[in-house]
Order: sequence, then structure tokens, then C-alpha cells
Amino acid sequence: MPSGSYERYGLTGNPFRELASENLEDVAIYHVDQAADAALRTIREEVLDRENRAVVAVTGPQGVGKTHRLLVTAAEARERKAFVVYFDVTTKTPWVLTGLAEEFQRAAKAAGQVKVLGAPGWLRGVAGLARAKAETYDPKEAGRRIGEALNATAPSFLLLNDLHNLAEARDVEIFARTLEEVTGVIRPGVLLMFSCYASYVAWLTAVQPAFASRINRTIALSGLSDDEARLVLAKKLLAKRIVEELEPTYPFDREAVQELNRIARGNPRRFFELADLVLERAVALRAYQVDGELVRATLAAREPAPAAVPPPWQEPAPPAGPPARATAPAREKPAGRRSLWSRSP
Repeated sequence: MPSGSYERYGLTGNPFRELASENLEDVAIYHVDQAADAALRTIREEVLDRENRAVVAVTGPQGVGKTHRLLVTAAEARERKAFVVYFDVTTKTPWVLTGLAEEFQRAAKAAGQVKVLGAPGWLRGVAGLARAKAETYDPKEAGRRIGEALNATAPSFLLLNDLHNLAEARDVEIFARTLEEVTGVIRPGVLLMFSCYASYVAWLTAVQPAFASRINRTIALSGLSDDEARLVLAKKLLAKRIVEELEPTYPFDREAVQELNRIARGNPRRFFELADLVLERAVALRAYQVDGELVRATLAAREPAPAAVPPPWQEPAPPAGPPARATAPAREKPAGRRSLWSRSP
């Protein structure tokens, strides 16, 4: 739709498109403080001042802001000249240690740690892990190298996003042992933070209690309040605003924001997805503003998803109890990668 269609609302375009495109440059612009952010800020400050070290899990369902918090942490740390390694654990990650070692090398180059005469010893140690195989490498040695690299670059931040995507039995076991060793090596000035579903932490506690016991703090993210929803909506609209002296949330009135947040159950990603649909409908109707009635009419007209299919932002249910250890060789996966976390025990 032509961008001019949004001019009636003082906008250059739809600000709710490309919801997954948030990056370090704009993360602070759209950030809205919630209760969990005060605790995270205190932890960051203690690490940046080298007063403490910390191992933190940031938990919550899909779309609630876990990745956002890691990006906020990375942005603040880099602004304060700290060493930052940020790594996305995806379902397509073949072996997490290889990707992590490569990310260490990229971070070192970006931070100017690689000199003309060569790389420092800590980087050479971590770089060697890029060739490690899950079947053969020593988790204690790998954890020691990573921990020493973080100590050598302190204040330093190791941020692992969506750790729940690491779900195959052997991968989980050996990487958890690696992280356990890291936590035993790091000193004040180092932060290890990872994001995952709350049920994944519960599962790790059952199957990898030694590592889980090293987590100093678990930060559970909650949904948006109506006031927080209005503020984050206003920030998104401001990015496309071309007319000043308008209400910050215009064309959305107070009832519309409350209704969107109620239907989204406070989930930020879902909130923006719904706002996108409603704004498109308002443009098509040439509506003067978006009110609660328009929100309800727009969303009621959509074909509902089948009852048996959970909404995409809902956290998957954890297993009923600790799964048994896999006894089959790691390579015997004819039907795809085997996830103990997602199967019934």
C-alpha cells in the first residue's frame, strides 16, 4: 500500500512491519522499562564495575522480550567499552560450540583485540574450539578456555539467545558441562546470560542439576501493562511520525490500546502483530482513528485458528519429568535431530 495512505495519521508508513528486525542500533529507542529491568540493570552495573560476576537466565514465552533484553544488555555493554559475545542458538545450529568459538573471533576483531603481530593467547585457545566435535571434545577444557577468555577481556559479557533450541540429548549434556566449567572459572567482571523458556530451565534443573545450580538469578519476564503498552506503541509510532503535536498513540485511542493488549495477553510481539492488522484495516476504511470497536471488528472478522493448534507465541509444554538419557549413538537420527526436551519421558 502506498506510504501516502498513512499520511492521514501523520505517518510515513506502517511502523509495525518487520517486527524481528530489531538490532543494536535501535533497541534502546523502543525499550520500555518493566519490573525485571531494574534487576537486570543492577546486575549489569555490578559486572561493568567489576564488583561481581553473574550467571543469569532470562525466561518467558515467545515474544515477551527475552531477545530484546539480551540486545539491551549488549548495547549498553558495548557503549561502556566492554567485550561482548552475542550468539543466537537456532534450530539450524549444527553444533553450538563451533558457532560460539567463531563468534568469539568476530567479537575480538570488532573490539580491536587482534593485533598486527597476531592474536592474544586467550583468543588462540578459544579459536581452537571451532574445530571441536561434539563426539570427541573435552567439555572441561573447552569451558576453561572460554572462562579464561572472558576473564582476560573483563568486563565481558557472554550472551546466549534462545538456549532452548539446544535440545538434543548429547548436545545438551556436553554443552551444559562446558557452561558449568565456565561458571567455575569466571571472576568478577564477567556476565554469562542466556535466554530460554521457563520450562527449559525447569528441565535443565532435572537433567543437568550441576549446571542449573550455578545459575545465580532467573529473571522471569511478564507481559505489558496497559500503560506500558501505550508507551511502547507511542515509541513505535514515533519512528514513522511526520506530524508533530499529535497524541503520542494517535490514531489509536486509549480503549483501542487496552483492547489490543487484552487480546494479546500482554505479549509484546503479539500486541504489535495485532496493531499491524488493525492499522491496515483503518487505512483501508479511511477511518479517522482506531478505537476499541474497530479493533474488535477487525479481529473478529479474521478466521480463528484451529482449537488444537496453540498460538505461536505460547511456550511449549515441558515434559512431565526428567527424560532418560539417550543410549543410541548420536549419529543415529534418520528421522531428524532427536530432542529429549520435546518428547515425553
